[in-house]
Amino acid sequence: MDQPPLHFLFLLFLSVSLLPSSISDSDDIQSLLEFKKAIVDPTGTVLSSWAPPANNIQSCPSNWVGITCDAASGAVIGLNLSNLNLSGELKFSPLIGLHYIQTLSLAGNAFTGRLVPGLGSMTSLKSIDLSRNQFYGPVPDRITDLSGLEYLNLSGNNFTQGYPASLYKLQNLRHLDLRSNGIWGDIGELLSQLRNIEHVDLSGNSFTGAISVDPSNLTSLGNTVKYLNLSYNRIQGNFFSRESVGMFKNLEQLDLGYNALTGELPSLASWFNLRVLRLGSNQFFGLLPQEIFQSSFHLIEIDLSRNGFTGSLPNIISTTLKILNLSSNSLSGTLPASIGSCVYLDLSNNQLTGDLTVLQNWGENLETIDLSSNALSGTYPESLSNLKNIATLKLSNTSLTGLLPSVLGTYPKLSVLDLSLNKLTGPILPSLFSSLTVTSLNLSRNGFNGSIPIQSSHSTESLVLPSYSHLEILDLSSNILTGNLPPDIGNMQGLRILNLGRNNLSGMLPPDLAKLTLLEFLDLSGNRFTGAIPDLQQKALTYFNVSSNDLSGTVPRTLERFPYSSFFPGNPKLVFPDGVPTGNGNNLMGPGSGSRHMKSAVRVALIIGCVGSLILLIFAGIALYMIRSQELCGRHGFKSRDLKFGRSIFGSRSEGSVPAPISFSNDRLLTSHSRTMSAQKELLADTIEFGYAADPNSTPKEMGLQRSTPDMVELSSPNPVQASNQVQKPNQNLDPDPYPFEQAPEQQVDQTDRLVGDLTFLDSSVIFTAEELSRAPAEVLGRSSHGTTYKATLENGHVMTVKWLRVGLVKNKKEFLKEAKRVGSVRHPNVVSWRGFYWGPKEQERFIISDYLMGESLSLYLYESTPRRYSRLSVLQRLRISIDLARALLYLHQEKNLPHGNIKPTNVLLTGPDLTAKLTDFGLHRLMTSTGITEQILQLGAVGYRAPELADVPKPVPSFKADVYAFGVVVMEMLTRKSAGEIISGQVGAVDLTDWVQLCSREGRGPDCFDRDITGLEENSRVLDELLQISLRCISPVNERPDMKVVVDELCSITI
Repeated sequence: MDQPPLHFLFLLFLSVSLLPSSISDSDDIQSLLEFKKAIVDPTGTVLSSWAPPANNIQSCPSNWVGITCDAASGAVIGLNLSNLNLSGELKFSPLIGLHYIQTLSLAGNAFTGRLVPGLGSMTSLKSIDLSRNQFYGPVPDRITDLSGLEYLNLSGNNFTQGYPASLYKLQNLRHLDLRSNGIWGDIGELLSQLRNIEHVDLSGNSFTGAISVDPSNLTSLGNTVKYLNLSYNRIQGNFFSRESVGMFKNLEQLDLGYNALTGELPSLASWFNLRVLRLGSNQFFGLLPQEIFQSSFHLIEIDLSRNGFTGSLPNIISTTLKILNLSSNSLSGTLPASIGSCVYLDLSNNQLTGDLTVLQNWGENLETIDLSSNALSGTYPESLSNLKNIATLKLSNTSLTGLLPSVLGTYPKLSVLDLSLNKLTGPILPSLFSSLTVTSLNLSRNGFNGSIPIQSSHSTESLVLPSYSHLEILDLSSNILTGNLPPDIGNMQGLRILNLGRNNLSGMLPPDLAKLTLLEFLDLSGNRFTGAIPDLQQKALTYFNVSSNDLSGTVPRTLERFPYSSFFPGNPKLVFPDGVPTGNGNNLMGPGSGSRHMKSAVRVALIIGCVGSLILLIFAGIALYMIRSQELCGRHGFKSRDLKFGRSIFGSRSEGSVPAPISFSNDRLLTSHSRTMSAQKELLADTIEFGYAADPNSTPKEMGLQRSTPDMVELSSPNPVQASNQVQKPNQNLDPDPYPFEQAPEQQVDQTDRLVGDLTFLDSSVIFTAEELSRAPAEVLGRSSHGTTYKATLENGHVMTVKWLRVGLVKNKKEFLKEAKRVGSVRHPNVVSWRGFYWGPKEQERFIISDYLMGESLSLYLYESTPRRYSRLSVLQRLRISIDLARALLYLHQEKNLPHGNIKPTNVLLTGPDLTAKLTDFGLHRLMTSTGITEQILQLGAVGYRAPELADVPKPVPSFKADVYAFGVVVMEMLTRKSAGEIISGQVGAVDLTDWVQLCSREGRGPDCFDRDITGLEENSRVLDELLQISLRCISPVNERPDMKVVVDELCSITI
């Protein structure tokens, strides 16, 4: 046979060699065009270049936006659509056809969608950046098949569930960023899987577990990691062990802030490369590691704030340290003589002593100094002229005395000055008002006198305010200032907050206030202003208060949107255009509103009175029906607060309504003249719950609520006003309360308006006086057998939750203080910790203070009536809430030896976007008398959360196993969305929730119990079955019931 010609073989070889490139180009283009279909390009210009090639010429589309081609092979090796304002529900499957792609970046857009497991087949990928989008779902395990991956950034999305298994397979990974998602898992196990990695950011997720793992598991990580950020998670336990610390030889930045780490810090002497150390907002204690302040270290930033460190602060001789934050600890001793080269220094909320003369040695580098809330003394030295670069100076609550030194007006870069809550006297420096740099000036709660040093532009005396002032915040409240409010206040056109309340200012309010177009907050209350209120049309104004003055005339219509408390008490000659302020639905006229408005007000009052009475009768009938129904079923009492007559029916206050404020010190327990309809609903709910009723012949404005805790009381003010109403007695004609212990004893009307008892703080994170709390406006958040809970807004902006305990509930003072300090030491990310407590001279003056957290109770999410404001909880969310609660109880049981004692959905607060669960009302039994404890357990029994073993005990007390039982009931409620106190009809008659679930389980019908909103998926069924079995074990007989350690382990073993 003849041999083929050489040139023919050459052409054949050439065509075959070119075939893969042609096919690759064609495949890449088709894959990209398919991928493009899901992209929304609002401008139409970004992807206009993504068009099929003309004349069917197949080549790498290097002219397409975001596409990178390989010059040699012609294949697509890069796709970068970052920060192009694109959106769409992406389908990643088409990208699997890009066989040679190395870089994929879609960061900074608004893409959504799930990652598909098929991404694991794109083995050519070296870099993936999907950050700052809205991708959701789990991160697929197959992503660990990308053995060549070096960079992975999935931060700022909505990824959930556990982290990918087998991370150890990514041997080439150098950069891992999963921050700001909802990913969870054991942090110790994850860290032990990382190999050869340099940058790890897992912050802002839900990782749990401990970092104090076996040092041998951290060897690979410790050898290479330079950046490690685990902040804003739920990590517990101690710091890295001493052995582990020695492994992190290359570590440059460590951030473990905002977790629940505890214990003492080991020596960090081996971390010579460390530049940033952030351990703030944990529970560390003991002495500060001295070596970090020495010159041998090269730290630039140290943040150990909001912990429990003790001891003194050494002199700082580091030449590299620029930022030092040791605020909110328990440090003592004097201020350090040297602070090295610090630019930012925050030592606030400690117990440091001494005076400010040491600041002369602190150098000229300082830009921020915060020494607030320490035990300092003396005056501010006139000699402190060395602070040439100071921009922020905060010395609030440091017991400073004397006059303001003129040197404060010479700092050329001063922007923020806070000297509030001191004992300073004398006139205010005019130079602070003429400064071209000061933006925030807070001199409140001192003893300053004289006039406000703003001279008229026509005056030839003293200092004239410049044509434009940079001041944005001016707070001179609670001083002894006199004189007029200068008209040239209108030149301060950058003002957003102006607080001149509680002084002795007089004269007319200048119309130039209307020039402050950016004003958001205006408080002129508690002065002696006269005349009319200027027409203030600032749209940004959200707080307005001129009460307790002597103003007259007609309130401008632009200010009618503000509540009654913005104008009264005081101002007897003030009238409203329509007879009433409209801002909070008030139905009563202010003093002096004029007889020409009387008929309108009477009509409104009569209408609301009739409606209120009708609603009261309807719900009283429902309450009676529920009592009788449950008595027929053999149950005692009825469940009102947690389901039927709680917030799920009445809802929270309607949008736009402004709750009538109350004074915490006002123990007259009088209803406000400005009670809103929402408040009437709360009163009605409370009437049903506690067996109270208003006089049926009274109108809503006359309803009194006789309780042992303050309710909607008459408006607080700096000047107490006389009570004009009398407390109404409960109506004895209604059926008696099935729990007579809930009924509060009668309370004597008192005229006091101040808290004069002992206010104790459990840490230094928030400091205020009893007098400040006396003035705090508040609104009712809820009621229970323990008392009433309020939201209180302090003058400094802090918002607290105050639980006012019912009369006769608590032990004697010695026992109360002892137990309150013990219970108040609880600190856990899933527990709402206490901040302080108060013991007053009167029996009704006992309350607990904690942070106010945004969120709603678990009961609202489970049992809210339509129309819904809350989305249904997913299976994952219900599992995570169960884990959160279990971990909180495990901490209380093991670390604090403290039963919760009152577990139910209304005591579970869901906070934040990920609905982190936080327990409230824990340990209150430790403050109670034995009678109070018995009453609490009886109440739990009435609504279905009492463990059976406590039913027949003469003097029952909360226990760990009783907590486990109640926890199991709550889990059942989440699985079924039926209340523990609900009577369920079945084939064997009426049974309660636990009996029904146990019956279904025995008959093999467990899935019949589940909430229909979360059933259907096979994956969900498995998780629900496992949760059901755990809940059943929790309600088993006491000797078979697991402890919380076993429960936590079982819950954490459930995977989705």
